[in-house]
Amino acid sequence: METRKKPALLLLLKERLQLESPLTLIPPLNVMSYRSDVLEQPQVLRALVQTYQQDSVWSLLAAYSQDLIILTGMGASYNALYPAWVYLNQQGKTALHLETSTLIHYLPAVLDTPCLIVAVSQSGESIEIQRLVEQVTTRRRHLKSPVLISVTNSAHNTLADHSDLALPTHAGPEVGIATKTYTSSLLVLDWIAKALVEKVQPQDFEQGNAIATCMQTFLDHCPTEMADAFKALKSSIYVGIIGRGPALATAKNGALILKEGVRLPAEGYSGGQFRHGPREMVSANIGLVVLTTPGSTLDLHLRLASDIVEYGGQLVCLGQSGVPGSVTLSLPAVEAASLYPILEILPIQLLAAQLADSKGITPGKFRWSGKVVHQE
Repeated sequence: METRKKPALLLLLKERLQLESPLTLIPPLNVMSYRSDVLEQPQVLRALVQTYQQDSVWSLLAAYSQDLIILTGMGASYNALYPAWVYLNQQGKTALHLETSTLIHYLPAVLDTPCLIVAVSQSGESIEIQRLVEQVTTRRRHLKSPVLISVTNSAHNTLADHSDLALPTHAGPEVGIATKTYTSSLLVLDWIAKALVEKVQPQDFEQGNAIATCMQTFLDHCPTEMADAFKALKSSIYVGIIGRGPALATAKNGALILKEGVRLPAEGYSGGQFRHGPREMVSANIGLVVLTTPGSTLDLHLRLASDIVEYGGQLVCLGQSGVPGSVTLSLPAVEAASLYPILEILPIQLLAAQLADSKGITPGKFRWSGKVVHQE
């Protein structure tokens, strides 16, 4: 794999940070670090658009039978599938969103029916994915065996090599926490979902470039409210991130980043589920992030945000708008709502870096696990 040149942004940030106070959003950068991975995301997305915008893979994908679509992965890869799952079902497709561990151990009979599997794994080598490949391979002697579509970081790994169609993201090497592999997977999965419903259009790739530009703009001009968000969350003993629909990807993966990168207890919730019990834990030492994502449930989330302020919780609103008493991190509206989770995760990635630094933790340096999980 070709080594990427260090983005000019990294050099500019290094120069800027030498002049700033210790309480800075992004501390000095090292080569191959969590922070450099975060900052590389816009260029990775643009490269992905360039790779796939003229590719014949989309017509090949549309030709497969789609009676049942199974979307599967683990960890960040599983979370990245939420927007595609919502979109496919909205468009009348029957799509199941299943953890690979659940699929292989409790629901393997689903693989005996004609189905198309979209499996996501950054490495293509995690133990559950290897078990899935074994089960699919066993069924390939039958006439109606599953079709296996894969999204992985590299072009050659166990999952990609055994797939009927492999779509690598080529995001490059990454430290333990999924950042650029996560956002690049979100983009490829958006194209896959659209190809399964209708032909991928040129504007779909234009929107990919547009979301990359939005990310770059946020990185170049980080709002001052980021410091306020850090202050609101830095003393929290627990953080909940609340979203609905496609934003469940952000809620779940944002919490995963805080758990593995900051070692902070955190959980992602749907807005509806949060009202069914979890809101009872709201207090001054509980940090909450409400995703005020544009769409049909924005008013519901604004009402929930107002309630959290009334309960005395530490609240950050991330998205289109906030409520009095909250810290509001505003994001620009984007034309492709299905791509909003790509932009939405960026402030959480940056906050995680700052929270980790405040605790003396190197984000991406794991104690008990590794980049690839080899044991069930």
